[in-house]
Amino acid sequence: MTNGDRKELSSLAFALALVPGTLFAGIAGGIVFPIFPIVGKHVGLSLPFIGVILAANRAVRVVFAPFVGALADRIGGRRTLLFGLAVQLVVMALYVLGLVVHHEGIGFLAGRLLHGVGSALVFIAVQALVLQASKADDGGATAGAVRAAIVLGIPIGFVAGGVLSDLVGNVATFAIAGGAIVVALVTSFFTVPDLRARIASRPSALAALAAMRDRRVIAVGSLNFTMSFASGGMVLTTLALLVESRHITLFGRSAQGSSGLLMGILSVVDPLFTPLLGHLGDKLRAHARVAAASSAVIVVGLVAMGFARHLAGTAIGVALVGLGTAGMGPSVLVLLGLVVPRERRGLGAGFLQLCGDAGGMLGPLVGTALFAGDVAVPYVLTAMLVASSVPVALWLSPIERVSSTR
Repeated sequence: MTNGDRKELSSLAFALALVPGTLFAGIAGGIVFPIFPIVGKHVGLSLPFIGVILAANRAVRVVFAPFVGALADRIGGRRTLLFGLAVQLVVMALYVLGLVVHHEGIGFLAGRLLHGVGSALVFIAVQALVLQASKADDGGATAGAVRAAIVLGIPIGFVAGGVLSDLVGNVATFAIAGGAIVVALVTSFFTVPDLRARIASRPSALAALAAMRDRRVIAVGSLNFTMSFASGGMVLTTLALLVESRHITLFGRSAQGSSGLLMGILSVVDPLFTPLLGHLGDKLRAHARVAAASSAVIVVGLVAMGFARHLAGTAIGVALVGLGTAGMGPSVLVLLGLVVPRERRGLGAGFLQLCGDAGGMLGPLVGTALFAGDVAVPYVLTAMLVASSVPVALWLSPIERVSSTR
C-alpha cells in the first residue's frame, strides 16, 4: 500500500493498526525494571552494573536512531516495524537464556543492548508511518492515539513484570512477554500498511543527513529534547528523592510507594489527554501554539513541584507535567511532518527519537547531580530550560499557516 491508498483508511483504523506493535514493544521494555534489579542483587551483580544494564538500550538508541530512520526511508516503515518486533523476540530469548544458564549479567546486558536496536526500529518506524499517513486535518489525532500506546506500554510493563514474576517466575514472565510480541508481530503483519513515498530516486545518506541541519528541523528536535529531559528524565528520576526529602506520604506508604503512586499520575494523565490535545491541534490548525502552551504548562508544573511542601501541590505539579507532555507529543510529530520532505520522514523520525533519548539520558544525570544542593534547584532550572521552548514553538507557527493555504 502506498500513500495514495491512505484515503481508504480512517485515522482511527490506521492508529489502531499501529497500536499492537507499539504497545507490546513498550510492555516488553517495561517488564525488566521490576525484575532486573532484584535478580541482579541476588546473583551478586553490582548496583552500577545493574544501572548500566538498564540504561544500555537508550544509549544504543541514541547511536542507532539516525541509521534506523534512514532504513525506514529505504525499505518502508512497515518492514522496519516488523523487523523491530522480530528483534524483540530475540531479546526475550536472551533474557531467558541468561536465567537458564545462570549467566544473568551477560544475558541481561546482551538483551538490553539488542533491545536498543529493536525498540529504535519499532518506535521510529511507527513515527515514520504516522508522518507518511498524516493529512492536514487528522495528523494530530493519529499521532496522539499512537503516542498514547507508546506512553502506556512501559508502565503496563512495570506492573506486569512485578505481578507476573511473583505469580509464575521470571523465566515464564519473559516467555509470556515473548508471546505478546508474537501476537503484535502477526497482527502488524496483517494490519499495518506500507506507506512509502513514490519518488524517482532517493537522496544519498550524506545529503539526507545534511537536510537535518534545517533550522526548522532542529527547532522541532529541541522541543522533543526539552520535553523528554523534563518528564522522562528529570521528574521520573528525582521524584522519589523529592518525596523522601520533604517527608511526603500518600496513603501511608513509604517514600518508594508514595513516589510510585505519584508517577502513576503522570502515566495516566499523559496518555489520557494525548489523543484529545492532538485532535485539538488538528481542529485549530495550531499545533505550534498547542506546543507552546503545553511547554508553559510543564513550566508551571515543574515550579509547583520545586516549591510545593505538601502532597497536594506535588501531585498537581506532576499532573501538569503530564498534561504538558500530552500536548507537546503529537504536536511535535505533526510539526516535523511539515518541515521534512516525504522521502526523508524516516530519517526525520530517527532524528526526533535521538533528541528525545538524549533528553531522557541527560535528565537523570543532571537531576541527581543538582539534587545534592537545594531540592527546588533541579526543577526551577529545568523549568527555565522548558520555558525556552515557548518562543521556539511560536517561531514554527507560520509553517502551519503556509501549509494550510496549500
